[in-house]
Amino acid sequence: MFSEDQAFALLKRRIYQDRGLDCEQYKENYLKRRFAVRLRATGAGDYMEYLGILRRDPDEYTRLLNELTINVTQFFRDKDVFNRLRSDVLPDLVRAKEKIGSRSLRVWSAGCASGEETYSLTILLAEELGATIDRWNLRIVGSDLDDASLRVAKRGVYSEVELLEGIPLERHFEMAASPEGTRYLVRDELKRRVRFEKINLLEEGERRRYDIVLCRNVLIYFGRQVQVKIIAGLAESILKDGYLVLGKSETLGPEASKMFKPTFPRERIYQLMSATDARKAATRG
Repeated sequence: MFSEDQAFALLKRRIYQDRGLDCEQYKENYLKRRFAVRLRATGAGDYMEYLGILRRDPDEYTRLLNELTINVTQFFRDKDVFNRLRSDVLPDLVRAKEKIGSRSLRVWSAGCASGEETYSLTILLAEELGATIDRWNLRIVGSDLDDASLRVAKRGVYSEVELLEGIPLERHFEMAASPEGTRYLVRDELKRRVRFEKINLLEEGERRRYDIVLCRNVLIYFGRQVQVKIIAGLAESILKDGYLVLGKSETLGPEASKMFKPTFPRERIYQLMSATDARKAATRG
């Protein structure tokens, strides 16, 4: 007979063996809450009974992984963050690019869930670049682990949209009536600029480079060691003088503070340090 702690450890080990997801990298309380949802849904009385369900029903793995990677999102969530991107970060970035004769802008929304954050970024870029947008080489990527969320993101159809002040809704969305109420469809000219991909932030792989990376409300699900690993990987994905945006409840640890400087700390917007600045920070540390 296994104790609850032993069964919990066995379940985590089985998930890693069967699906390659290392549950040790999640906080224990978060894992137990998410497991509890699936235990209730399947009628399992304990972890051992739930392990039996996983063995018999491979589709339950999909439901469990979706539960573990669940995200809450909306358009322009944390408006002060997006207003800061709109008023300071994007204009400064565009000016810096034009100064060196570059027309390339790359942004990544990591942990994008159903796509609202990615489209919010794309709307800001469209507003900033205006009529010149087609002269720019834009790479806009939204990524997540949840297949169902990515399907929603690719469709670009939403039941609720609230934009920042001064941005016309009809410029970026079409409205359509449905039995459930009004649906908002991302316009094709906006949608074609975005690519959605399945990316695991914990996996090693080829690093593409971006001017801005948003990784908001993702780190909170992991312990400190894994957070450091993720941020180090994101740092490798950010171009010189590029930006990292975290969630409002997230902060850089001491290790990551040697890689980024707090450009707008209240909004959790950080800028990648130059090699010289990083060496100075390391010396101070």
